Amino acid sequence: MSQYAEQTQKQFAELEASPERMKKLTASMDKIVKTLQEGHAQLRKASEETNRRLNIVFGEQHHSRRDRDCLDQDINKLFNVYHNMKPQPQGHVMDNPYYQD
Repeated sequence: MSQYAEQTQKQFAELEASPERMKKLTASMDKIVKTLQEGHAQLRKASEETNRRLNIVFGEQHHSRRDRDCLDQDINKLFNVYHNMKPQPQGHVMDNPYYQD
């Protein structure tokens, strides 16, 4: 038997000999399981909401071609607004009259 298996059996025997310690460990493990289950439920809910939104955006829920085209146009308009908000370069720094003789 491996050293790990022997150590595990020894620790388990010690736990069985101490009912109070076993109760504390069980309560702690129950809390961990409950927390994991709640986290899993939250992840599942978030995943379902994300999938629902993606289905709407990508037109998998009976959206017409025209609706998708309008959505694409809106996205392009938003991109253009963002792009126009960025500072645009005004030529080479040496073209600035301040740097010329």
